[in-house]
Order: sequence, then C-alpha cells, then structure tokens
Amino acid sequence: MTVDADPKPGAIDPGIADRLAAAIVAVEALQPGESFNPAIPAALVSNGMHLLPLPVSVGGLGGGMAAAVDVLSALGAVDGSVALGFAMHTHVMGALADSTGWPPGLRQWLVDLVVREGALLNAASTEDSSGSPARGGLPATSAAVVEGGYRLTGEKTWTSWLPALRAVLVTATLEPGDQIGTFIVDLTSAGVERVPAFDALGMRGSASGRLRLHDVFVSGEQLVVVRSPGSPDPRGVAPQAWFGAAIAAVYLGLGEGARRDLVRWAVARRPGDGSTAVADLPTVGVRIGRMDAVLRVARTVLEDVARRWDMAEPGDRAGLMPDLVLAKITATNAAVVATDEALRIAGGPGFLAGRIERAFRDARGGLINPPIDDIALQVFAARLAQRARAEHRDPSD
Repeated sequence: MTVDADPKPGAIDPGIADRLAAAIVAVEALQPGESFNPAIPAALVSNGMHLLPLPVSVGGLGGGMAAAVDVLSALGAVDGSVALGFAMHTHVMGALADSTGWPPGLRQWLVDLVVREGALLNAASTEDSSGSPARGGLPATSAAVVEGGYRLTGEKTWTSWLPALRAVLVTATLEPGDQIGTFIVDLTSAGVERVPAFDALGMRGSASGRLRLHDVFVSGEQLVVVRSPGSPDPRGVAPQAWFGAAIAAVYLGLGEGARRDLVRWAVARRPGDGSTAVADLPTVGVRIGRMDAVLRVARTVLEDVARRWDMAEPGDRAGLMPDLVLAKITATNAAVVATDEALRIAGGPGFLAGRIERAFRDARGGLINPPIDDIALQVFAARLAQRARAEHRDPSD
C-alpha cells in the first residue's frame, strides 16, 4: 500500500480490473448525481461486474471479499450512491457464494437468474416499526401459510436500487407462530409495489425506496431459512460478514474520493496574491494529513480482514466477525472525518452543491448502517469483560 492520495486497488485479478476500469468510465460518463439513473446499474451489468463474487465454475468472476472491497471502494470514490446500490447486490452474491444452508435448487435458481439474465438482487429487512433487524424482534411483514407456499404482506424500507432489482430476500414472521422466515421474492410477482425513494440527507441517487408486498404468493421452494428471534442464521456468518465488508468499502471509497477531490482543488487553488497554493498552507497540511491518516488506517483494517476471510476455512470465519465489525465502524467514521475536513478546508466553495458537498452528506449514511457504533462498542467491551472474568476466576469456584 502506498501513501498516495489515490491508492490503487491491489486485490483485483487483471481481468476483473479491466472490467472495473471500463465500468467506471461508463459510470462517470453518465454523471451520477442526486437522482437515480437506471443506465448506471445497466452499465455495471453490461461490464459483468454483477458476477464479481460468484465462482468461475458457475459463470462468475471468482472475486472474493478482498476483490469486492477494492471494486466497491473504487466505485465509492466515483459516487457514493452508485457504490451503495451495487454493494447491496454484491453482498447478497458474496454471501450466497460463501454460505451453507441454502436449498440447492433455490441457490441454483438465483445463480441462473444473475448469470443468464443479468439480474440484480438485494435483501429487504428494515421496517418502519422495527427499524434495523440487528435490533432484534419480529418483522411486521407476515407470511401466511397457504396451499403450495406462503402469502407475504408488509412493507420494507431503505431498499436500495429498488427500480433496478429483479429479486429480493425478504424477512417475514411466519403465521401462526413467532418464527422468522427468509424468502426469495421475484419482483415480477403479482402484488409487488415499488414505491419511489423518500427524501434523505444523503445517498439520494441510491433509489432506496419502499417495497410493498400485497398478499404476494411465494412457493414453498422460495423459503431460504427459518429461525427463531435471536437465534443464529442457519446460513452462518457470511450474510452478516459480507454486508459489513460491503458497507465499509463503500464509505471508505467515498472518503478516499473526497480526499482526492479536495487535494486536487487545494493544489490548484491560489487565493490572495496567487503565490501560495491552498495545499501548501501549514494548517491545511495538517487537515489533509488527518484525512489521509484516518483513511489509510481504515483501508489497512478492511483489506487485512477481507484477505483473511478469503483465506480462512469456512468453519473458522466466525472468529473474524469482531474484526469485520471493527472494519465497518472504522471505515464509516473515517469517511465522516475525511469529508468533514474536506468541507472545512474548501470553505465556501465546498459548501456549494458539488462533489465535496455531496460526499459530506453521503458519508453520514454509513453511521446508520448496522452494526452501528454503540452496539459494536458495547460488544467489544463485553468481550473484554468476559475475558477478564475468565482469567481471574477462582479455580475453587
């Protein structure tokens, strides 16, 4: 890793790197901004990026978590909303590739949908009444047992890239009872309603809308897993791990993009008599150095744990979850610090609508993605306390 203001991805296979470069050129030409542009996900699919985490044996690109981190952070440096929308598909595909517990026929159906039809996917779990599923509790969305399958009714919020999706993973409470089912819902099904995105502080181009299900029929074969509230996911830790890594990469890239844009501006900007560039002012140098430091720490943490995930045996990956959580909160907070410093350095020009101003708003979105800071830090503290108690336990007890 270099100390450049614009580091180069290091974990991408040359073939994937070529596809990514072409995809970035296509996305930049479409000038992403505050509104969703369906041509952007289409450009990523046309360059094969939607196949990134799937194994080569099934038609994918064979990229692991480390490659996904590099791809998503590169996209985040171009535009946060683009990276966030694509991250949702990527984390579903990565978890599919790395997890067990999937019905074989359903797994194959999803792979075929993505490989043969260029489908984009997401997971829809968050609801107005219960917030993030990470907080526990039963979904308000219900799944009533009927002949041949289930009828799903409910509403999911914050479903990124909703207009571009073909299928989603939906959590619902099985009726009668208190178990939670995860279903694959084909969005071409009758009773599916896609409600446009609502106003938000940032990530306005991510089309994070509401998915409404009006008595939508899903067959029994579309049920992925069933679990009790608070119990482990039968698919293991892969869904949680891939979501955390994908989110971390998006916001890391967003912060790195703000750093790049700010440094270029500061080098070119010569206020006053024009003898000194903004970048050469000592106080500005301190702020730019702070941006660089927090972002490089975040990249080091994230790249390290992503590589270890790729190299680990499936049974050993649960032990990496604390470091993946650390990577997520480190990256999202680094993006907040970096974009705050960028806005402070740029002053009035940065406050005007544009890339720096948009990155400042977009970076705040990472703070509400699970695991949020307070939950993560409490878990870290509890682990330390548990270890201390074990070390000092009286053998006679």
